[in-house]
Amino acid sequence: MRLQIPVAFQALTLATCQTAVPSSFTRSSSAGLLGLLCLGWLSPVLSQPVSIPDAGSLQRETERSLQAPGAIPQLRAKPAQEQAADPDAPRVTVQRFVIEGAQLLPEPALQALLADLQGHALSMQELEQAVSRIERAYRDAGWYARVWPPPQDVTQGVVHIQVLEGRFGQASVQPAASSAGAPLRADAQRVLRTVTAGLQAGQPLSAVKLERGLLLANDLPGMEATAVLQAGQATGSSDLAIEVADQPLLTGDMALSNYGLRTTGKGQLSGGLAVNNLSGRGDQLSLRMLGSAHLGSVQARYSLPLGYDGLRLAVWSSAMDYKLAGSYSSLDAKGQAYSAGMGLSYPLLRQQARNLQLHVGLQHRRYDDDMLDTAVRRQRNEVLNLGLSGDLSDSLGGGGINWGSVQLLHGRLRMQASTGEVTQDAAGPNTRDDYTKLAWQANRLQNLAGWLGQGWQLQASASGQWAHQNLGSAERMSLGGPDQIRAYPVNEAMGDQGLLLKLQLQRELGSALGGGWQAQLFYDWGQIRQHKKPWQGWDGGSGMANSYHLAGWGLGLRWSGQGDWRGWQVQASVATPVGNNPAASQGRNSDGSSQRSSRGWLVLSRSF
Repeated sequence: MRLQIPVAFQALTLATCQTAVPSSFTRSSSAGLLGLLCLGWLSPVLSQPVSIPDAGSLQRETERSLQAPGAIPQLRAKPAQEQAADPDAPRVTVQRFVIEGAQLLPEPALQALLADLQGHALSMQELEQAVSRIERAYRDAGWYARVWPPPQDVTQGVVHIQVLEGRFGQASVQPAASSAGAPLRADAQRVLRTVTAGLQAGQPLSAVKLERGLLLANDLPGMEATAVLQAGQATGSSDLAIEVADQPLLTGDMALSNYGLRTTGKGQLSGGLAVNNLSGRGDQLSLRMLGSAHLGSVQARYSLPLGYDGLRLAVWSSAMDYKLAGSYSSLDAKGQAYSAGMGLSYPLLRQQARNLQLHVGLQHRRYDDDMLDTAVRRQRNEVLNLGLSGDLSDSLGGGGINWGSVQLLHGRLRMQASTGEVTQDAAGPNTRDDYTKLAWQANRLQNLAGWLGQGWQLQASASGQWAHQNLGSAERMSLGGPDQIRAYPVNEAMGDQGLLLKLQLQRELGSALGGGWQAQLFYDWGQIRQHKKPWQGWDGGSGMANSYHLAGWGLGLRWSGQGDWRGWQVQASVATPVGNNPAASQGRNSDGSSQRSSRGWLVLSRSF
C-alpha cells in the first residue's frame, strides 16, 4: 500500500509529525501514534489524497530500471520469391511427376505442390522450381533432405525427382580455428551433448531439433558453437562437425539518464557487469547497480544450466535504500527494500523465428519505511509466479516481429502490528494476506517498406494488469514514465488494474556522426483503476473517479553507434500531454510538475 496524506491535513500532519512526544507516552505507543499521523492515517475528508513514494513503489520502478537493456528488435529479410521464367528458354511439356525416395512426407502431399505445373510446357528454370518446392516442404516440416532430378529422358513428359532423406550419423566437437590452440574455458562435451540432445544415430535428421540444440548451445553465456553437416559413412547419413569458441569472460553496460523520480533524484547512473562461463558449464554471475541523489540499489544474480535441454536455475538477491527529498524532506522519510528469490526457466520452443519460454519463481520481499526515525511500515511478502514469454517473426504485410509475455503471480503480504498499518489496512484497502494478479504485454514491430518506403516501421505495444483484490504498492502498476506514457512522470497514475497502449511510427534516417539515426513519432494512452475494491472515504471526500485515463504524444530521436562507436546509444524524446490529468492536485502531477507541461527524456548508454 502506498502512503497517502489528505491535502487538507498535509500541513497539520507535517506539524504533528515534528511535534515532540509527551513524556508520559511509552516508546511503543508513541511510535504507533506517530506512525498513524505521519502516514496520514487519519479519517480522510474534504480533499483528495496525495501519494508519497514508499519502499514498495520505489523498488518496483528500480527493478524495472535494473533490467539489462534488451536488443533492439530487427526485422528479418523477406524470403526470396520465385523468379519469372525466361519466355525464350527451351521447354518440355510435363504430363506428370514421379517422386522417388520420399518417406517422411506423404507423396500425395508433395504431388499437390506440383499440380499447377503438370500439363504445361516448362523451362529448366521452372523444373528447378519444382525441386525447390519439395525441398521447402521438407524444410518447413523440419527435416533435412536432398532433392534433385536425376539424369533422364523427359521426351515422354514424365519427370522423375529423387529425394534422399537425411539421417543422423555421428557428431564430433573441437575448438574453433579462432581459438589458435589456447585452452578453452567452455566445456566442449557439454556443448556436444546440448547440440545433439534431440538427435539419435540412424534416425531421420530433424532440422528443428538440430536448430534447437545449436541455439541452446549458443544461449550458454561465454561460449559460441557452430556446426557443419558433412557426408556420413552410410548412404544418406550426415555427420555433424561442431566447433566451439570462447566469448568474452566479462560483459557489461552502463547508462546515464534522467529517468528517476524528483523526490529521490531525476538523474540516474546505472550499470551492470556479468562474469560469463567462469566454471565452463555455461554459468553466469552478474551484478547490477543503480544510483541517484537519494536512492541506491544493487542486485546480484547467479544462474547455471541443469541438464542439456535448456533448463536453467537462477538465484538472486537485491537491496535498495532511499530518502525522500524536495517537498517531503521535512518528513525525514527514508527506508529500505530487500528481496531474495530463485527460479527456473525452460524453453518450450526454441527456433530462430519463434520462441516460447516457461518461467517459475519464488521470491521473498521486505519493505521498511520510517518517518522522523519512527517505523511506519514493516512489510514482508512471499510471492510465487508462473509466466510465459516468447517471440514470433512472420512475413505478414511485408514482415514483422511479435513478442510478449504473461505472468500469473500469487503472494501473501504480511504487516507488523506495532506500526499501526494493520489497523489502517483493515479499515480501508485490505491489502494484507493473500492476493493474485495477472500481468501481460504484447508488441509488434511492422515493416512498412511496401507502403511508405524503405526504412519505415510501426511499433504497437499493449500491456496491462488484472488484480483479484486491492494490492500493495510493490504490486501495483503505473502509467507514467519513459517506457510508458512519456508525457507524465515516473509513478504517475498508480493503480491495481490498468491498460497501456502505445503506437510509434519510426523512420531509419541513415548513418552520420559515427552511427545510425532513427526518428520517432509516438502516441501513448493508458487507463488506470486505482483500487480494485474502493472503500468508503478512499478519496478523502474529493469525489475523484476511481478510474481515469491519461494520454500524450511526442517525438523521439535515437542514435546507435557503428564501427568504433559500436555499443554506444543515445535516446532522446519530448512528450506533451493530451487532455487533463484527473488526479492532478491544483494543476500539479504527483511529483509537483505542471500537468500541462511537456516532458523530456534522455539516456546515454554503453554496452561492452
